[in-house]
Amino acid sequence: MKILFGVCTEGNGHTVQAISMKQRLGEKHDIIGVFAAKKEKGFSKFFKDEFNIIEFDGFDFVFNNKGKVIIYRTILKNWIKLPRLIYSFIKICYIIKKEKPDVIFNFYEPLIGLTALFFPNIKYISVAHQYAMNADVYPKIKGFYIQKMFIKLINWVTSIKATKLALSFYEFEDDNLIPCPPILRKESYTFNNNTEDFVLVYLMHEDMVPNLIIQAVYNPNIKIQCFTKLTKKFECPSNLTLNNLDGKLFQEKMKVCKAVVCSGGFETVSEAILQKKPLLMIPMENHYEQYCNVNDAKLHGYAEWCDKIDLSKIPNNQRGNDIWFNRVGEIINKVL
Repeated sequence: MKILFGVCTEGNGHTVQAISMKQRLGEKHDIIGVFAAKKEKGFSKFFKDEFNIIEFDGFDFVFNNKGKVIIYRTILKNWIKLPRLIYSFIKICYIIKKEKPDVIFNFYEPLIGLTALFFPNIKYISVAHQYAMNADVYPKIKGFYIQKMFIKLINWVTSIKATKLALSFYEFEDDNLIPCPPILRKESYTFNNNTEDFVLVYLMHEDMVPNLIIQAVYNPNIKIQCFTKLTKKFECPSNLTLNNLDGKLFQEKMKVCKAVVCSGGFETVSEAILQKKPLLMIPMENHYEQYCNVNDAKLHGYAEWCDKIDLSKIPNNQRGNDIWFNRVGEIINKVL
């Protein structure tokens, strides 16, 4: 079976899901390549090492230096880019027509979702935890009215005529969605009984590093290993080590750390839950999706969260959800 991937490259969650799906399907099926929107800071090395990447100009979020999403600049930037977006769409359709895939897995990339309108004979499977936000069981939060409308729009655009896999920390029932456990790399399912004396930190944006440095100074007895996409240099206290993103090394550290601190994304949280690591989540300011994730994780007992990095808020334990997480292969095979 010939398979193409489309991957949203905002953050690293969707790229990790794509890598994980390739691990599960690559031995039995032909993964032709992956469509991925260009980013100013480039793709992570662990993503480039895994795929034949077909780059295009895609949608972009605009952040300030604190990692806050700036709505009006995001809309303006993408409106200015509209001619390039149209060209990218035509390019993508041409490649799909040429390659004739049997299945397209779309990891929340809008332009790939729109191609379903022109290829009715191709099976589309759309994968994202954002689809779970439409379920009745999902906790609702107040405010963020523009972002809520935007999420609903993207949920629709990315899943036109597609089977929707709604990734979730827990199982639920819904007539319009297929709930699915987080799709993690195979390495995430191996465990290490040794625990080392450090806290593992993942930051979605390097502009959050100064706040982490302040916390490291306030807590000199806590050793910290931090991973983020680094383009700047920082002066760090002796108890803080900064690492550029490295998927393999990060997983090794996840298995032996004593706790995890991360942004309000989905993938790192899922790995911490699987590994039963005490978890503190820090949502990016004004990021509706991340505030949803942290509320969902807290209400179901998987994490604590706060608005700014505060190492004193790290919980003492993690209950995990092994039975549900281990059903991922079964559900993917059933859908495919």
